[in-house]
Amino acid sequence: MEAGATEAANGGIESSSADPSTSGAGSRLSVHRIAGGGKAADIILWKHGRVTIGVIFGATMAWWLFEKSGLSFLTVCSDVLLILIVVQFIRIKIAGLLNKQPRPLPELVLSEEMVSNAAASFRVKVNNMLMIAHDITLGKDFRLFFQVVLLLWLLSVIGNFCSSITLAYIGMLCIHNVF
Repeated sequence: MEAGATEAANGGIESSSADPSTSGAGSRLSVHRIAGGGKAADIILWKHGRVTIGVIFGATMAWWLFEKSGLSFLTVCSDVLLILIVVQFIRIKIAGLLNKQPRPLPELVLSEEMVSNAAASFRVKVNNMLMIAHDITLGKDFRLFFQVVLLLWLLSVIGNFCSSITLAYIGMLCIHNVF
């Protein structure tokens, strides 16, 4: 009786037995945990409908902006930052002319501990990806090798028909609608 309730609560997805953090073979993971947990998983799984609709609408507007303008992501980001810096500069100069004290900008500082933790986490993930790439390249798992080759070829073919921003937008829509 208790096992059935646990399966229903976890979404019925089995975890990999190679994961040392699980209690052993046959343990279950929830879809929420597989999607990353937290607020991001809540949005992907439509637990906060209005927020999810807002994310889809924002992504649609961003995609439309990139497609209609013909600009790259880097160009748009640079233009937005340039506008923000100029507006901030003008606001401070006008406040000085009117003898008003502008609100101070928050000081953005990264602690050494935070940077070290992020670098260590990134290093572990990159090393894991390199080990997997090494195994694929050596052909230790032919099925995985064939899947990677097929996926890369498929991405190459799709890339000939649409831009990368369109592909990212379609992927975001699929993630939100599949789960």
